[in-house]
Amino acid sequence: MDTSEVGELTGEMPTPASAEGTVRESSGVGSAQGEGTPLPAASLLTSKLTAPQLPSGLVVRSRLVDRLEAGASGRMTLVSAGAGWGKTILVAGWATQRSAALPVAWLSLDSFDNDPVLFWSYLAAAAHRSGVAPGGALGSLMIRPPVGQEVVRRIIFELSQLRRPLTLVLDDFGEIHNPEILNGITEMLRHPLPLHLVIVTRSDPNLHLHRLRVDGALAEVRAEDLAFTEAESHELLVRSGVDLPAALSSRILDRTDGWAAGLRLAAMFAATRAEVDRIEEFTGNDAGVAEYLFDEVLAALPAERRRFLLRTSAADRMCADLADLLTDRSGSQRELESLVRSNAFVVALGTDRRWFRYHPLLVDLLRHRLLLDDPDLVPELHRRAARWFAGHGEAIEAVRHAVRAQDWQLVGELMVDGAAMRALSAERQAFGALLAEIPAAELHSSAELRASAAIACFIARDYAGFSNHIAHARGLLSERDEASRRSLELFLGVADLVLSRVQGSVPDLIVAARQLLRRLSDPEVARLPAASTYEAPALSNLGVGLVWSAHTDEAEQPLRESMGVATTTRIDLTVVNSLGYLALIEWERGHLQAAHDLAARALEIIEQRGWTEHAQAIVVYLVLARIELERNHREIAQMFIDAALAAERNDPDRTPYPALRATQARLWLAAGEVNRAEDLMVVLGSELEDRAMAPLLRRWVTVVQAEIDLARGRHDAAVNRLRSLLAAPTAGDDAMTSAPGGTAGLDEVRLCLARAEQVLGNLTVAEDILSPLREQCPSAVIKARAWLVTALVADSQREDHRALAAVDQALSIAESEDIRRPFVALGNGRPEALLRHRLRLWDGADPAARRFVDALLEDIGSADRIAVEPTPLDEPLTDREYVVLSHLATLETNDEIATELFVSVNTVKAHARGVYRKLAVHSRREAVRRARELGLI
Repeated sequence: MDTSEVGELTGEMPTPASAEGTVRESSGVGSAQGEGTPLPAASLLTSKLTAPQLPSGLVVRSRLVDRLEAGASGRMTLVSAGAGWGKTILVAGWATQRSAALPVAWLSLDSFDNDPVLFWSYLAAAAHRSGVAPGGALGSLMIRPPVGQEVVRRIIFELSQLRRPLTLVLDDFGEIHNPEILNGITEMLRHPLPLHLVIVTRSDPNLHLHRLRVDGALAEVRAEDLAFTEAESHELLVRSGVDLPAALSSRILDRTDGWAAGLRLAAMFAATRAEVDRIEEFTGNDAGVAEYLFDEVLAALPAERRRFLLRTSAADRMCADLADLLTDRSGSQRELESLVRSNAFVVALGTDRRWFRYHPLLVDLLRHRLLLDDPDLVPELHRRAARWFAGHGEAIEAVRHAVRAQDWQLVGELMVDGAAMRALSAERQAFGALLAEIPAAELHSSAELRASAAIACFIARDYAGFSNHIAHARGLLSERDEASRRSLELFLGVADLVLSRVQGSVPDLIVAARQLLRRLSDPEVARLPAASTYEAPALSNLGVGLVWSAHTDEAEQPLRESMGVATTTRIDLTVVNSLGYLALIEWERGHLQAAHDLAARALEIIEQRGWTEHAQAIVVYLVLARIELERNHREIAQMFIDAALAAERNDPDRTPYPALRATQARLWLAAGEVNRAEDLMVVLGSELEDRAMAPLLRRWVTVVQAEIDLARGRHDAAVNRLRSLLAAPTAGDDAMTSAPGGTAGLDEVRLCLARAEQVLGNLTVAEDILSPLREQCPSAVIKARAWLVTALVADSQREDHRALAAVDQALSIAESEDIRRPFVALGNGRPEALLRHRLRLWDGADPAARRFVDALLEDIGSADRIAVEPTPLDEPLTDREYVVLSHLATLETNDEIATELFVSVNTVKAHARGVYRKLAVHSRREAVRRARELGLI
């Protein structure tokens, strides 16, 4: 717009004092009234109607340009963010690109433009300058005070006549507070004009934005959208001459929250340092950052609001109640929401607007200013925050503030009063870092700090140190009165739980858990802050001890109670632990699907929280591995065993160790790797030689050892091992000695014994063991295997009808839980033969049953193809004996074998006798079966 156009619009009027002299208005809409309003002279007006020049090295952010372009089809785009977020540069870049094809008008505003005459004159001039206004009406429009509704309506009418759609950018619209202007813009937005308004502002204007949102006519770009991404941040730094390693670049992005000005200041900081690594020293206290934030953010705020920000900056996140406490005033919710609306580098966390946080660089600046202005207040604010967070169950935040206050006794009290349980769970590493800040000399000054030192030792896996500090803390109790002892005694009860698990003593674990629960039942103790955090772990640990003691039915109730309490108190690791052991109980009952459902619930929490290597995950993986193995999914089972072994590194409790090793050995047996399975169990046996094993673990280990004996052909050894366990249970095994159908009985041991007796040919003995298992055992796994062994017994006695009936029973039970391993693991070819015979005789059978049998036959076929490890014999076979043995497995007669080998029949018989002797068998059939079991053929 040239000088004549300015004069045509407004006359020769004076500019503000900062401009080029002043004149007075002489004409306008309506009759002349009083003096005119000062306006900028032509050169300054032109600058107001021109988009700012784009800086060199500009990072083009296509995602935001596309967003602005998409919003241009509506009535208005709001670009609202605080200082330095790159609002104007973004919109200017987009406008420059857009104006090549479509008209764009620009108007930069300031505080002088709150005068309606100035504002509407500039807006009309900007629209006129675009060249799409018909007949120059907007250019000839004369405006003078007062600006009434007729002027706004006239401008709206003229805008409705635009020849082409126009984009009008109002930059720094936050400077406009005059309600007459705001009402006029609101009125303008109500009309479907060929005008798209882009408002760039540091705070949301009062333009009834909710109506535009409901109509779908408003596009919004805010600070979270303007924040630089990692790729954009890296590009900006590189264009500024700073090429940082990825890790440092990421830290700078975190520290600046993607704030454009912050990133540019960081680049300037790095460019002036000899060593790029010093970029980590970049904080809100840097002179450039501090000056920018103070001038652009803090200086414009009232003194009372600055005081609010200073005192509340002590906390990393803020809510109204905490802010009231720190500022000694009320109304903080309104204050925080106002700061968010004004884009004062305060962000609401979540849609409920309960929690807020400040920009990291602003926090740095505020805390530094607070320390300079009132250093004595800083520790007091942290003490207040510590107690507030403790009272709201935020243990780690409470301890963090106590550490910042350097109030070490308060740290100890918070740990004992409730933080200890959190420190022993998923947050242990964070607590470890905080406790490491306590000076070593302070750790001996009180029982509470001794307890804190013990927790630090536990986190560092220094279990001897843990025990030592607990002993000293217990010794200091004599110095306390009864009331002050309660919290410490409660904590020491938890410590006894931990010590019993570290020592692997299941009986001590049960005793410690029951003692702790009795203590928690005391009304005086129940009122302590820590009581609610200790109840769930005490119940869960009681259940754990009872499960390993084989009292599985008794364990269920405390485990379920612990889940309810842990859910209420948000101790999710205890929920995982209890779910895992409840799944183990269902596994013991032979309910595979129920066990799987419980373990899957726990696994979902584990994976969501990133707790895959926490100790509480071990039993979850263990149960899933055993389930998948029973379903003959060996690869999946191995995956879960590997996950459990990875988590085991973080577990001070060695109780599940034998269970994992026994499961791995059973998996290797299923894969035909007898040597590996036996070697593993030999090592395990030596490790457990001087250690008392819990009843359930002893049973698992014994059964796997017996299965290895059977695979090796040591049938008598298997029988002796199993009968020894049945005949001589140790103290505390009352649940294991229940009747054969008992939930926690030795049914698995009896079943393995029946199988051994059946292989030895003691069929009557085997039948006597199997009968009660078939009729009374509630476990689907045991029952299916019992019927299958019964089928093998009947098959050995040539009772085909009874064998097929038993197979039918085994299939019916196995199909319901997808149990497959027994049909594959029993080997010797007879289960396969019986299944194929069953298929041949089925007429009109259930298709699902047929599919299950087909799947079993496929699994058996896969097992036959496994490369089985040859097992060394006491006296190895000769090469000729191996050749003869391979022919014995065929249907060839001795004469046919002799002919094929070019030897005499007597030579074949001599080699066959050598094979029988070395395999400890008496017939050709037994030799072939034994050779297959040993992996020789």
